[in-house]
Amino acid sequence: MAHVLTLGSRFRRGLSLSLLNTMLTRSGSVLLGMVLARLLAPEEFGVYAVALLTLNLLLTFNDFGVAVAVVRHEGDVRPMLPTVWTMSIIGGALVFLACLLAAPFIASALGAPQATGVVRLIATNVLLDGFAGVPGAMLARRLAQDRRLVSDLSGIVLGLVLTAVLAFHGWGPWALAVGNVAGTALTVVLLIALSGEYPRLGFDRTQYLGVARYGSTVVMSSLMLIGLQTVPQAVAGRLLGATTLGLFYLANTVANWPVSMMRSTMERITVATFAQARDGSANLGEVAGRVLGIVASVVLPGAAGLVMLSDRIVWFAYGPSWMAAAPVLGLIAVAAAVGLLTELMLALLIAMGKVMSAVLPQIAWLLALVPCTIVGAEWGGVAGVGWAQLAAVLLVAVPVHLWALGRAGVQLLTMMKAVVAPVLVAVVLAIVLFGIRTLLPEAMPSILVGGLLTGVVVGCAWIRAGRRAGAALDEVTVGVDHAGEEGEQDASWFERTALPGAEVAAVPGSPRVADSAGTANCP
Repeated sequence: MAHVLTLGSRFRRGLSLSLLNTMLTRSGSVLLGMVLARLLAPEEFGVYAVALLTLNLLLTFNDFGVAVAVVRHEGDVRPMLPTVWTMSIIGGALVFLACLLAAPFIASALGAPQATGVVRLIATNVLLDGFAGVPGAMLARRLAQDRRLVSDLSGIVLGLVLTAVLAFHGWGPWALAVGNVAGTALTVVLLIALSGEYPRLGFDRTQYLGVARYGSTVVMSSLMLIGLQTVPQAVAGRLLGATTLGLFYLANTVANWPVSMMRSTMERITVATFAQARDGSANLGEVAGRVLGIVASVVLPGAAGLVMLSDRIVWFAYGPSWMAAAPVLGLIAVAAAVGLLTELMLALLIAMGKVMSAVLPQIAWLLALVPCTIVGAEWGGVAGVGWAQLAAVLLVAVPVHLWALGRAGVQLLTMMKAVVAPVLVAVVLAIVLFGIRTLLPEAMPSILVGGLLTGVVVGCAWIRAGRRAGAALDEVTVGVDHAGEEGEQDASWFERTALPGAEVAAVPGSPRVADSAGTANCP
């Protein structure tokens, strides 16, 4: 039986559950980070940051993009699963073995040779993630994001508790790595159990060629995004040392609080929304503008709050020994907020089938970021790296992405109008927060008042933008067929227990279906 829903209703439902998942997991990670900053020295954080950078890079291509190929496959997916299982497991094993051998060179290249052992341990996540690809993809294909939430949250709770206990007993950076791997292992086990998909190895050449062809495009796009996120940290570690890398890692983590929340929330639904709007003959410029408005209404005021309160947040949350991270925090916050808006432009290009048009702006951005970051590090230390990120995103990333969208036929004026109001709100909020800083010189009162004000502004803007986006998408109807290969498993567990669920259709071109099991547990 097919149920016909408007795209707006599906968007709102998907947004709510995705936000719940993100809020629960990120809140735990932030809390642990605050605790660990009191237990670990910046150099120890730097060692873990090197291992985490390596993990993020390895997870980009360990399954060769096969999970996304499963989600977007049309028709019966069963014949391809043995081949996909084989590719995913073998890919994870090969990348894991390569990392074991290359760990000393990777750690030295990133300026922390003492991180070799931690890199090898945390690389176990790559091996584990090979067993998570198919179950995670099948849950996404069945629209069962509720089960994904259960598996992710369980792994994160275990990882956070174990990390905190080990850090308290003096394990240093090893505490972070052990907790991360343990949480990933639990997540993978739950993904397999909740999806009912157990390893079944096999190989079909035709299936392999089809999956590999699509997966290579996914890997290319993912590598560019990972490069953009890791280049500043890699340069900081190589040129400025492990201690500075630890400072930069903390500043980057705090600066990305609003951005990471929105990225994790939106990446599960944006490409699907854009693709279904396209199939429903909607105005893509208007739809993209509405979604862009939602994101901008959160990340731009959030960045303004971090800029104005950066030093007091660092002092209160992490202690005076981390104050050197404060100057770069605000710069990274603005750069990350604008960068997320360009990622939405990327999602739109992918939904339109303009894969190469989506990759080329990323390449240009990365090519500009590398020399900018090197010069910035040599010129201004850790703050110079922040200035380099901001310059690259404003002067290169935004223009080239707009150029690519214009070539694809998107009405740029409609999209740009959606950002005007959030920009004005962010500017006004920054001015008010400056006044609060002046009136309340103590850290705690200014953080409480300024944080509350920022939260109210962001919340009101989020509700308003979400309603406008849903109203615009209500004109597009989509059908959801719950019969077929998935059978009764299509019925959302949360729906059966009267909790609103999320329905996100799998569409061609999605660069990321969900968080990788290996990175979902990172504090």
